[in-house]
Amino acid sequence: MLTWLDRNVDFKYVLKVDDDSFARLDVMEKELRQRNGETLYWGFFHGDAKVPKEGPLEDRDWLLCDRYVPYALGGGYVLSADLVHYIAANVDSLKLYRSEDVTVGAWLGPLDIKREHDVRFDTMNHSRGCSNQYLVTHKQSEKEMRKKHNQLKTRGRLCETEYRKAKSYVYDWEVLPSQCCKKKRGII
Repeated sequence: MLTWLDRNVDFKYVLKVDDDSFARLDVMEKELRQRNGETLYWGFFHGDAKVPKEGPLEDRDWLLCDRYVPYALGGGYVLSADLVHYIAANVDSLKLYRSEDVTVGAWLGPLDIKREHDVRFDTMNHSRGCSNQYLVTHKQSEKEMRKKHNQLKTRGRLCETEYRKAKSYVYDWEVLPSQCCKKKRGII
């Protein structure tokens, strides 16, 4: 997909989302226009993920270390055009791993780029709830997406009622990845 985009589409940024993610394209477009084409890897980052050694998500090919390198969770993230071009130009020598989001994180790992962790990306393997500030909300049914869309159209907000099902965290880029992601109260 990224190689095709690089060869066929003129863009500054691409938002990759799963088909069960609801995205606030209006808000994201406004924010991205202000960035003026800067190099960017933007999403909700995970840095202390253990590599599954058994079960349906088993990843036998990951041999770099006992944990994945920091990566933006696959429910939704943004890449700038220059990063997409880098991937497309090197695709033949880059190794694929079990998960696309882990793979992109590994491919971009050694690059000196801006990785922006944003709690407004609700992109874990389960939704953290509903916040009017969310840009991307993962694990949504068609019914939930329609409800969010209608709420935005009729009331100008994403959630009928805001609620939290799980804690979030602010990624701490000053510590080792194994210490990066301590869940805290009060963060959307």
